Amino acid sequence: MAKLILTTIFFIISPQKYNWETIHDKREYSVSGISKFKDGFLVVHDNKRKDQARISYINQELKIKNLIWPKIKLPNDLEASIQVPGVKNRYILMESGGKCFEISIDPKDFRVEVIHTFTLPLIKPKMNLEGLTIFPSGQGLLFIYGDRGSDSRLSTLFTSFFNKKNKTFYDINQFTFDLPEPKKHKRNISDLALDEDGNLWTVATSDPGNYGPFISALYQLGKISPAGLFKPNHPDLIRPIAIIKEQKVDALMFNKDYLILMTDNENLGSKIKFMKL
Repeated sequence: MAKLILTTIFFIISPQKYNWETIHDKREYSVSGISKFKDGFLVVHDNKRKDQARISYINQELKIKNLIWPKIKLPNDLEASIQVPGVKNRYILMESGGKCFEISIDPKDFRVEVIHTFTLPLIKPKMNLEGLTIFPSGQGLLFIYGDRGSDSRLSTLFTSFFNKKNKTFYDINQFTFDLPEPKKHKRNISDLALDEDGNLWTVATSDPGNYGPFISALYQLGKISPAGLFKPNHPDLIRPIAIIKEQKVDALMFNKDYLILMTDNENLGSKIKFMKL
């Protein structure tokens, strides 16, 4: 009953009511993806210049440490970080164009190793991916990834099983979404996250420019079955769980009883909020 209520109640989160904490005040360290690492978080940044950070570690005190990328060619516009299910210190990082890096990180010296790269299937030229998560189903790993969309373009959500042996994707399905809020400068899928019951969450954002004003809205899009089948919620039932003013939430993850939100507020830097469910 509690989870049903959560999916239907609409409320507004204001900066005054919920204590957003600053991670960094510079655009370079705005956060576009998050996953758990050690006692803190592994985050990625959607930077494109050679002198800018790509991947960082944030500890419990919210101190941010830039990690060194081991290759000469740097990733471009990283938008997601997700831990490989069942594999310690192993992560998938995704660029907006669908290229992915499987990496390992040494928890002692933070050394990053790129194990291999691959590209997500069926990505069209106009798409801009911002959400990725992985579900360990009874049939194997299910990759769930989404195009952010726009005011004029529906967002496409993909689900695809991944063969770990030959690194190929199969049984690919597509779903489209046009979320009701925000209404302008919209991105329907700015990140994706799964809760412990297999519910698929997204955050939609309004991004009118480098100084906002920003708005974010949390949604549940549907549910993943133990076998890895995605059942979308009926469009009439997809309504915002929360509206978050003055923040562009670009990264979210579940950790125990909390939904953790991090922002990419462009020139205004990045913030974090631990949201009790």
